[in-house]
Amino acid sequence: MPLSPRPSRPVARGLALSATLLAAASLSTAPAQAHEGLPSHHCVVNGSSVPPGQTVQGTPGDDVIECENDVENVIIWGGGGDDNIRVKGLIIDAQVLGGDGDDRIQTSHLYPRADQASVRGGTGDDTIIVPTVMGSTENGATIYGDQGEDRITVGTVSGAPGQHARGGGQVFGNDGADAISTGVIDFGGRVLGGSENDLIEAKGVGPEAGGVIQGGPGRDTIRGTKDTVLRAGPGWGLVDGGLDTDQCNVVHASPERARSTIAGCP
Repeated sequence: MPLSPRPSRPVARGLALSATLLAAASLSTAPAQAHEGLPSHHCVVNGSSVPPGQTVQGTPGDDVIECENDVENVIIWGGGGDDNIRVKGLIIDAQVLGGDGDDRIQTSHLYPRADQASVRGGTGDDTIIVPTVMGSTENGATIYGDQGEDRITVGTVSGAPGQHARGGGQVFGNDGADAISTGVIDFGGRVLGGSENDLIEAKGVGPEAGGVIQGGPGRDTIRGTKDTVLRAGPGWGLVDGGLDTDQCNVVHASPERARSTIAGCP
């Protein structure tokens, strides 16, 4: 059988060059990959757009801060005054700080993907509204009322399923007579009233794995949503009124095999 003739060296070099040019052309026409670290949020402070960056800051006066899309690795700070802060996207490893004044903060879900995600009211009588506060032992999601008589309304407060240790989703009223209303608290989720006379309402505590409500110092009121009976368990739920004389409208979800704990209540 006759052998095929080998291409000459000039022809081989030409074929190799053509292959290289074709590869370069295909790379140049491929879509560019977006850099994961680039901020994509769009925020407006008092009607003026601010460039996306690591900090979105208000003024010493009353501000209106509105952010579209998710905010990731960003600090949003209202500063002084009675601020109105609204974030329509996820809070991914970011912080929303009201600062001084009677602030209103409303965000989408807290999403601690690789770090901490938190909302702080700061000093003043603040209103905080967040749909869910869900974290893990390593990456927590936390809400702080801080100083003042705060009104905190959240949905589910929990850790990641299967991780029953502390450090998942947490809500702290801190100082002042606070009113805290939550959905179900479970999988290591915690709600702590703090000092003074707090009102804590929850849809449930510890129905599956374990949730905690602690009133802390002061004459606290702990009950179900809209002044109903709060059922602890049937998982390892804990309701502790804390110091002083508290009013608790709480019962065991499964009295015949109670694994939940009710303490510090009359």
